[in-house]
Amino acid sequence: MAPEVQSFYTTSASTHTSSRAPAAAVDELISKYSSTMGPSNTSQAGAPHQNAIQRFFHRVRLEYYRYEVTFGLYVMTPGEKLVANTFVFVFLSLLLWALLLYFPTLLYQKLSRLVWLLTGHSGEEMGAVLGILDTHIDPMSNPYSENGLSS
Repeated sequence: MAPEVQSFYTTSASTHTSSRAPAAAVDELISKYSSTMGPSNTSQAGAPHQNAIQRFFHRVRLEYYRYEVTFGLYVMTPGEKLVANTFVFVFLSLLLWALLLYFPTLLYQKLSRLVWLLTGHSGEEMGAVLGILDTHIDPMSNPYSENGLSS
């Protein structure tokens, strides 16, 4: 009689799969615990009956979970999570504010310099020709303009 081998990862095959073949038991375990099997995993893959709002909130919860797991917030106390999330929120808010406030001016300056490099005319002259007027740019800040300081 052969001795029974028990794995550390699964329970003994004789306790709950005594009437099945070993290959069928393995297939059952794979289909039960695999996250890559697709439709057999009904907790994630199903959900065609959810409307767009439920799918959106599910996606937001999933992304927050990924954020917590990636940066280790899941091991913090609620107070520590509040402090860490506050730092992230303030940083992203300031980044977005700076992007919206300063990026259009920077983009206009760089495009006017590109126009000067390609055509030899200043960006203001090309803007006047094309009918593009920008009141946010100080003409003294453009080193290529006629009114600017030259060295």
